Amino acid sequence: MFSLIPSYFPPISHWKYIIDKDCNWNIYSSFQKQTLTNRTYIHGANGILMLSVPIKHTNKKRKKLLSEIEIENNHDWMKNHFKSIKIAYQSSPYYEFYESKLIDHFSSDFKQLFKLNLSSIKFVFDCLKLEYKPKKTEFRKINFKDLSVLTNVKRSNNINTKYTQLFEEKNGFLYDLSILDLLFNCGPNTLDYI
Repeated sequence: MFSLIPSYFPPISHWKYIIDKDCNWNIYSSFQKQTLTNRTYIHGANGILMLSVPIKHTNKKRKKLLSEIEIENNHDWMKNHFKSIKIAYQSSPYYEFYESKLIDHFSSDFKQLFKLNLSSIKFVFDCLKLEYKPKKTEFRKINFKDLSVLTNVKRSNNINTKYTQLFEEKNGFLYDLSILDLLFNCGPNTLDYI
């Protein structure tokens, strides 16, 4: 068994672990700034575009756990993220098949970051018609292989299989973007590339 920190529309490299039945979500680890926990990378017309979820900051010296991190909802960040994703992918082969689910996702009211992240993962499971059974386990109580290091890096270049990307001719192939890139470009064949 192993544990992963749920990230926001995780990159493709995480999905071989996420779809594994032994995957458990570690929401009790310390929140690390500038990680994939609250950001994702998509392929826009001009290259890589980072989407970052704003979080509430406190003046406390104590490090907060991921389970305690609240989203700063005083901004139109959800509207901006949806608009950015739509502009980047509306011409891709499969975007229109998933747009209504994406609208539903961005119409939800999230207060905690880990709940947003788990919802973004469930969104992909639903699109791929996979059963979603999240397991949140306190990492300290059970002996797991800790894969939290995956969330602490920006992206990985060790993805073996290329697929056709919408702006590949202009920007070249961009490795290990958000799972959304693979989903909107490959649709039901997404699992073949994971």
